[in-house]
Amino acid sequence: MHGLTKEQINFLNEHRVHLKFVFNAKGMSKSKYRPIMKELNKYIAYNVTPCKKSGHTLRTRSGHCCQCNTAHMAFQKRNDSVGVTYIAGSLTGNVIKIGFTKAVEIRSESLNRTNYAGFNDWKVLFALKSKNAGRIETRANSLLNNYAFSLDYEHDGHWQDSHETFHCSYSKAKKFVKQVCSENNYDFESIRESLTEKYEFRILKKDTKWNK
Repeated sequence: MHGLTKEQINFLNEHRVHLKFVFNAKGMSKSKYRPIMKELNKYIAYNVTPCKKSGHTLRTRSGHCCQCNTAHMAFQKRNDSVGVTYIAGSLTGNVIKIGFTKAVEIRSESLNRTNYAGFNDWKVLFALKSKNAGRIETRANSLLNNYAFSLDYEHDGHWQDSHETFHCSYSKAKKFVKQVCSENNYDFESIRESLTEKYEFRILKKDTKWNK
């Protein structure tokens, strides 16, 4: 990723923070990056103003140094766990995304407005509401890791990385989301479920050559 040091990556790994939750806030004030991070479901910012105590440049989206006090980071993660796990698809990219949101009714519009992963035809195909939505989304992404890929894309004049995009079919992604719920006995409510063949994309593993 752009600007993360080896020390910062080790810190994030130690605290089990996936890079998909990290936001490049270079040149942005807290008032600027906070609403963007909330919209994109990011909770750690880097390339921010160094903290006064130790000069760290990793902060929660509330502006606290998470390296000086990791409790701030844990609270943010717990706070973000309740909501909606969704599956979205892009016909242009032939890709699937599994994500987490607090407001699924506007998620397609948000993904398209921000040109997520470089595409602007995202459609939310499936969504479930759960108090464990954050955990469901994270585990389902892990199960699909063999089909994951990351793309750089520009958001509000800043380059970001996509970490929730997969070369797989809609039905495969849905199968894993439901599998996570079943295996962990998570209570959930299905609030959207599409039946469409248009999003049954080819399943490609990471080492398969693909052109955007």
